[in-house]
Amino acid sequence: MTNAIYPDRQDAHVARPLKRIAMAAAGLAMIVPITTGCYNGMNASTNVQATTAAGNGVQASVGSMAIDNATLVQGPATTGTLLMRITNQGVETDSLVQASINGEPAEIVGEVVEFTPGASVSFAWDSTNYVNTIALNVPMSSYVPVELLFEKAGVVEFNALTVPPTGVYEGIAPGN
Repeated sequence: MTNAIYPDRQDAHVARPLKRIAMAAAGLAMIVPITTGCYNGMNASTNVQATTAAGNGVQASVGSMAIDNATLVQGPATTGTLLMRITNQGVETDSLVQASINGEPAEIVGEVVEFTPGASVSFAWDSTNYVNTIALNVPMSSYVPVELLFEKAGVVEFNALTVPPTGVYEGIAPGN
C-alpha cells in the first residue's frame, strides 16, 4: 500500500499508532509530577499544616511528658483556666513546677503536680487540678502562648486556643 502524500512511504499505517502511543505516554509523564507535587518537600502544605496550632485540643511534648487537648477556657473578667491532660510516658517521676499563660505567671492548683511513670492526669475537666491565670486580656478565639516547666523534662511551649465557657466548656473556671 502506498501513501497518498508520500508515495514512496508505505509504512504510514504503522506510524500513526506509534505517534498516538508516544503522545499518551508524554501525557501520563506530565500527570505524575502534577499529582505528587502537593506532598513534596519539607515546606509542602501538608507538612506545614501538621506543625501549626489546629485549634481546640493542641498537643505538645517535652522529654517523656505529653500534653494533650490543651485549650484555654476564658473565665470571668480576665481569668482563664488551662484545660489539658498530662501523661508521663517515661520511667522516672516528674513534676510540674511552673506555668505561664500569655507571658504571665499562672497558678498551679491541686493535689497532683507530680507524675509517676505511666500516670495520666486531667486538669480542669472532672478534676481538682488547675492551671489558672488572672491576667488574661485577649480576644476570644485567639491563640495564647503557654509555657509549662517540668522538673526533669524541662520547658514545653505551645499556643492554646481561647474558648468561651459554653457548651462542653460550661462550668470550667478557675478552681482553687
